[in-house]
Amino acid sequence: MTTQTTSLPRITPKATPTPRSISAGGGKYGPYPPAYLSTTWDHMKIPERVNPIAPPPPKKRINMSWETTDQHWHNDKRRIIMQQREHNRYHSAWSKAFYGSPADQEAYRRHFRQTLKQQMADQDQHKQQNLKDKVRESETAVEYDRQCRSQDFNSFVKKYTYLKQFRDDNKNYMEDKWQQRRVDRHEENKTDREVLRFNPINWSGTLK
Repeated sequence: MTTQTTSLPRITPKATPTPRSISAGGGKYGPYPPAYLSTTWDHMKIPERVNPIAPPPPKKRINMSWETTDQHWHNDKRRIIMQQREHNRYHSAWSKAFYGSPADQEAYRRHFRQTLKQQMADQDQHKQQNLKDKVRESETAVEYDRQCRSQDFNSFVKKYTYLKQFRDDNKNYMEDKWQQRRVDRHEENKTDREVLRFNPINWSGTLK
């Protein structure tokens, strides 16, 4: 009877993550604790992670009775070692303030003094930048208000000029019309008087 076997795709093992104190970029504050305040286990070799479902070499195939207890135990030990390394790195920093040598205690206090100074400087810079932004915003608002008032004044002058010109044109038109009406009436009256003067009916000249 032939035993059924199967092969699974190979999973590339993940690389061991580097501690934050080493992998973090050169930021302004950096991770806590810094390297000079903590002791790391860089000398200890961290075992690589293994794939539990991948058979160890030289085997290339697994069968249905394959067990992964040893592989999981290996990965669990690796996890415990990495947790112990991180715990020791963090614990070794704050323990120096109470149990370290005078030089270590002074380095611990100096670190927090420098960090506090940096935070105060950043806060002052933030306040100055905030003040500059508010001043710039106020200047922009004042300039916008000045432009609005200038536009309102120009609109008022334009409207006033237009209405004044409209009024003057109407006045001139009405005066010209009245003058023309007076002239027409005068000519009409003159014509009527001439007609009445030479009309035989008005021989006595009593009609004016």
